[in-house]
Amino acid sequence: MFISSIGWLGLWFLGKQGAEIKVENSDFIVEADEFFNFGGATPKETLKLFIAALEKNDLILAVKYFIPENRETESEDLTKLYEIHLLGDLLKDLKSIKSGKGLDDGRYRFEVLDETGQAAAELELIKNQKGFWKIISL
Repeated sequence: MFISSIGWLGLWFLGKQGAEIKVENSDFIVEADEFFNFGGATPKETLKLFIAALEKNDLILAVKYFIPENRETESEDLTKLYEIHLLGDLLKDLKSIKSGKGLDDGRYRFEVLDETGQAAAELELIKNQKGFWKIISL
């Protein structure tokens, strides 16, 4: 009974007009990601670091260059590519990237081109609050 009373009191408090919860230290959000400092100062540098990790078959290091929300999915995808011996194809494609373009302040996109010069895939990055470029997705 006591616990449910506290729960209802909390709901009443949060439902009051003007009641709000503020995050005083937004840096805590960044630092909650233990790998926030993995990445380069530029998108190209992060791409090079990512490629170097893949060349060593260090998938644990490679996924540290992704944003936290996508690490698990990308880890599974990279592991599957490794297991079916297609990681080399991904490396070849990543090494063929010549340039990319800034999308807005803090976002960047590389395009992976196929043999005909058409975009076959994209690699999108975002700059975190500490200034490191992280991979959003492959």
